Amino acid sequence: MKKILIALLTVYLTACSSSDTPRYYQLTTPPGGALTHTSSTVLGQQPKCLWIQSINLPDALAGTGIAFQTSDVQYRIAEQNLWASPLDQQLQQSLVTNLSNLLPNWLVTNTLTDGQPDSLTVTITAFQGRWDGHALVKGYWLYQHQEETTRQPFEIVVPLKDDGYQALVQALSSAWYQEAQQIASRLNDE
Repeated sequence: MKKILIALLTVYLTACSSSDTPRYYQLTTPPGGALTHTSSTVLGQQPKCLWIQSINLPDALAGTGIAFQTSDVQYRIAEQNLWASPLDQQLQQSLVTNLSNLLPNWLVTNTLTDGQPDSLTVTITAFQGRWDGHALVKGYWLYQHQEETTRQPFEIVVPLKDDGYQALVQALSSAWYQEAQQIASRLNDE
């Protein structure tokens, strides 16, 4: 009888431990957002070039776990809900894709090109879910055009449509796209 109980306990513990399979998440782009427009020559002129130089993250966000703020001062980094690729790379690539679509007369790239392209550096200070059911994306960007530098802070809060990490990643993606729209609007005004 003891052997049967030990065997059942072993099976139970094995079943419980196998439910801890990590889940991986990738930022999304808006419908049709993955199809980037190709910049072309406009009236004999080359398109403006924008180099997305870097996306800077604090150490807490640079790891693989998705961040969740549990109170005003406390954070939790997920151990089983992870980014599918480094977050800074996802943010940079989605920003290139989104700005390419939002700025069709610009060549937006994450690779330094010949000449003196305008450059954009983004520093993220918050990219997480919150205890109040919202996603928070906060930071600032620096836009360098010739000898001029513009610094623009941003803070975007998006409500989660549902519980769970999938809803959180979708809300973070939406907030990041909203910031891309604000950047595009600002650059069009320059």
